Amino acid sequence: MERSEPPAPLMLFVCFGNLCRSPMAEGMARDLIAREYPELLTLDVASAGVAAMEGEPATPEAVTEMAERGIDIRRHRARTVTARMAASSSLVLTMEPRYRERVLDLGVDRPVFLLMKLGEAAGELLKGAGDTTGVADLPGRLEALTGLAESIEAEGLWSRPQRDYEVTDPIGGGMQLYRAVAARMERPITDILSVLAGAAPHER
Repeated sequence: MERSEPPAPLMLFVCFGNLCRSPMAEGMARDLIAREYPELLTLDVASAGVAAMEGEPATPEAVTEMAERGIDIRRHRARTVTARMAASSSLVLTMEPRYRERVLDLGVDRPVFLLMKLGEAAGELLKGAGDTTGVADLPGRLEALTGLAESIEAEGLWSRPQRDYEVTDPIGGGMQLYRAVAARMERPITDILSVLAGAAPHER
């Protein structure tokens, strides 16, 4: 009997409608992996919303902002996050606390974090709070990263007030807001991927 291959690791971004923030985050993560992190080519990246209008494309502003970065998300179509989708993910990253709660309410036993909080934990690892360079595989580095984030959460040691870890919904806003939202997500996405790729401390 042939042994089936384990499923590819999956990073899932979740926002409200899967029209702006999470499609841009997915696009930026895919682009970074393709350009900077060949070690992570086995990591799949996806996005969903807690209340998506199924099949809708990303907003024109999101498409334009990504195009300005050389990223094409024109084929994106919105979908609603399901228990099965979340359960098959190695890591779920949400834009606001209420979306994290919605994912957890699905009954999944997977790591679910705010993007900005896990990005801060990744930044601490890259500044020398820990070293994942000796961890040989992606699951081990993911465990180290989420473990640090859980410790920070348990001890209440986040550096900013809770509201500062939310990513504003730009829908209905202009291009300036979309650019600001994309720029806000860029650093945490980069730091998380750097840690998962096994980057040494201070290697930014």
